[in-house]
Amino acid sequence: MKRPVTTEIPLRCTCGALRGRARPSPRSPRLICHCDDCQCYMHFLERGELMDDWGGSEVLQMTPARIELSQGADQLACVRLSPKGLMRWYARCCSTPIANTMASAGMAFAGVLVALVDLPADAHTRDEALGPMTARVNGRARLSGVQGAPKLALFPLLTIARALRLMIGGKLRGEHQPSPFFDEGGAPRVTPQVLSESERDELRARLPTYPRG
Repeated sequence: MKRPVTTEIPLRCTCGALRGRARPSPRSPRLICHCDDCQCYMHFLERGELMDDWGGSEVLQMTPARIELSQGADQLACVRLSPKGLMRWYARCCSTPIANTMASAGMAFAGVLVALVDLPADAHTRDEALGPMTARVNGRARLSGVQGAPKLALFPLLTIARALRLMIGGKLRGEHQPSPFFDEGGAPRVTPQVLSESERDELRARLPTYPRG
């Protein structure tokens, strides 16, 4: 099942101060990431309830030009878990995660957190708009052998290939701009907060451990 070409998805932070829309392509990958960094990010925001029972965050990958913030852009904030880490954008009004991007404005890639999507909760409606779930990735070191844990892609080559196709195709089409995250000169619209090693360690200490099956 692919989403319609004309799909327009409403975006809204938890408190409603920040709003916008996204226009994913029919091939925009939808996945759940279980990596430690994504979990640390949610704990940094104090929004652990947005992860699933296994520490997964749902992401819809697209190009920046397909994302528009129509209201509340002044609430945009950004954090990096390390000096070379992803740019992780969120709404500072209510700590709603928005998207993950590369540090370079020239990269045509943004992973929109589905927590920002303003759609009914029923699975059918969301699947029609967001498309099928393509994979659960990362986190095997934490979840491998845990009874009842979801199946994770061992070598997510197809997921990687889809992301590369998205970035390369988006760059060729010039869809790295306009961007809600970088200005026309390529500078971040807000200065990212870069966490220290001790701050990262404190967040990692909060990650759950699971009993082995």
